[in-house]
Amino acid sequence: MIHLHTSKIFNDDLIKAGCRIPPAENKNDGWHWYAHRITLMRKKCVIVMEEASRYALLFVGMKKLDFAQFEKELSYRIVAEASDLCDLPHPGPNEQLIAAVEQKCSSVVFSQGLGRSVHAHIRHVAREMELHVKFHIDRLPESADEEFALGLRINDTYRKRKGDKDYFVPVKIWRDSLMALLTPQAGSNVVNLDDYRKGRGK
Repeated sequence: MIHLHTSKIFNDDLIKAGCRIPPAENKNDGWHWYAHRITLMRKKCVIVMEEASRYALLFVGMKKLDFAQFEKELSYRIVAEASDLCDLPHPGPNEQLIAAVEQKCSSVVFSQGLGRSVHAHIRHVAREMELHVKFHIDRLPESADEEFALGLRINDTYRKRKGDKDYFVPVKIWRDSLMALLTPQAGSNVVNLDDYRKGRGK
């Protein structure tokens, strides 16, 4: 189960779009992700960050339909990006990984409010994203591959949480946690990263 913690601005977007994600009964349950919406080059973009690794998913140019079905967008994107990041052989290990991640994404609940530490890292990602878009490519990513590439660039930088002795790299921490999910189990369909963009009108 995904436990999605939302900022007020992002929560308002979900409500306006008619997205109905059930509230979490226990704030400690689930796989914790945090979501915040920013505006970049006059487009709505969403940053979703995994709590333990601080790995960030980037959703660029979000439209009303994307907000309305965000729980599906998020689940599919996590599975697709996990599969692409781990780059395991298939059939076999890749399908096992997808099945394990799909299990963790089987449902979505939410609660409003971002932890101070996670929110600080989300703001840092937003700044890096803005700098790259404005000063390196002068446009927003135009495909799922470009979103993923920008995300990898941002996630491949050092982070540090309050209380940590050492810095860490989110992409490495998240990949290691995904690889730890591999156990013998039934296979699943291979997910193409670009497929999650279907229906978004891009």
